[in-house]
Amino acid sequence: MPAPDDRSDQPPRYVTHANWMRPDLMHRSFQHVEQVAPTTTVDRGPGLVSDLPTELADLSGFTFVDHTGETRTLDSYLEREHVDALIVWRNGKVRQEVYRNGQTRRSRHIVFSVTKSFTGLLAEMLIEEGVLDDRRLVSDLVPELGRPGGAFADATVRHVLDMEVGIDFTEIYDDPQSDIRQFSYASGFRATPPDVTAHRSLYDYLPTLRKRGEHGVDFHYVTANSEVLGWVIEAVTGTPIAQLLEDRIYSHVGAERDAFYLTDPLGKAVAGGGMCITAPDLLRLALLVANDGVWNGQRLVSESVIARLKAGGTPRPSLWGNEGGGSDFSYRSQWYTHHPGRVLYASGIHGQSIYLSTEHDSAMVLHSSNPDADGEFFAVGAAYFAAITRYLDDV
Repeated sequence: MPAPDDRSDQPPRYVTHANWMRPDLMHRSFQHVEQVAPTTTVDRGPGLVSDLPTELADLSGFTFVDHTGETRTLDSYLEREHVDALIVWRNGKVRQEVYRNGQTRRSRHIVFSVTKSFTGLLAEMLIEEGVLDDRRLVSDLVPELGRPGGAFADATVRHVLDMEVGIDFTEIYDDPQSDIRQFSYASGFRATPPDVTAHRSLYDYLPTLRKRGEHGVDFHYVTANSEVLGWVIEAVTGTPIAQLLEDRIYSHVGAERDAFYLTDPLGKAVAGGGMCITAPDLLRLALLVANDGVWNGQRLVSESVIARLKAGGTPRPSLWGNEGGGSDFSYRSQWYTHHPGRVLYASGIHGQSIYLSTEHDSAMVLHSSNPDADGEFFAVGAAYFAAITRYLDDV
C-alpha cells in the first residue's frame, strides 16, 4: 500500500496500520479493520440468515432529553455522537435502523470493548458447565502469569471477570504515557513507533504487569484483565477464543456475514476489544442475551447464565455513576448493569454500545466513530434508549 500523505493541511489519502486510529480517519478505518491489521475469522456457519422482522417507526417528530437536561432531536444526536449505525428493537421488531458515514448493513465495524462482554459470556458458560472454576487462581491455569509480584499471580478468575484485580495499570486513552498505549502496541492495535520499545505480543506483555493494592476490593477498569480472561479460556478449553465463539454461539445465530477479530502479532485474537461485526449481527448477539439464551427457538446459552448476567454484581464506589458510594451501577462478567433502570449494557471506546432491558423486549446497538475515546456518549445513549423505548410504545 502506498505511503500516506501526512501533510497537516489535509487528511491522509490512505488508511494504514500506522494511522487508522487518527480521529479524522475513524469513520473510514473502523469499517475496514481487515485492510489495516491481521485478523482471524469467526465463521457464520452454513445455516440460513435468521429473520429480523422490521416495521420502521415514523420518528420525524421525536426528541429526547439527555442526561444533562438538554432536549435533542434525532438528527442532532446522530451527528454529535458520530453514529455510524443504530438499530433499535422493540416488541419483536426492528423499529429504527440507521446507517451513516458510508456504513451499510453489510459493513463490519470494530466494537472495541463490547468484545469483552462476549468473552465474559463464554466464561460464564464454561463455569456453568464445570469446565472453568471462577475460584481458581489465574496462575494455576496459565503458569506464565505466576511471576512473584505479578498482577495475576494471586488473582482469581472471578477477580479478572469482574475487573477487581489490584493492578498497577492506567487506562487513559489519549495519554501516550498511559499503560494502555503499551498494551495497544503489544496487541497490534497500534503500530509501534520507531523510537519506542514494545513487547512483541500480549503473551509477552501480560506477565510483566505488576500487582498494586488488593484484589476483590473495588472496580478498576483494565483491558488487560479481559485479555487474561481470554488466555484462561483458551487454556482450559484448548480452543482459540474466536473459534470458541464461532462453535458455541456465532455459527448458530443466522448471521449475515462472518465476523472477525483483530489479532496481535503472534495471532492471539484480542479478546478485550478486537471484534468486528455488522450491526444486524451484533443485534442478533444482543437479542440472544435479551431472550435468556434462546435464538430462533434454539437454546444456545443456559438460562441461569443469562440470569446471572442480568442480575448484575456488587455496586462499587469507583464505577461510573457511583461516585460517593452509590448503588446504581455494577459490573459482572464484563457486563454493566444499571440497577434502577434495569438495563444491561456493553460498551466500547469511541461510542460502541449495546443496551438491553432486563424486563422488556427492548434492545439497541450502536456503531460509532466518535473522536473521543471515552466521553459522554454512553450516558447520552442511555437517555436515548430509555426515551425511544417509551416513544415506540405510543406509535
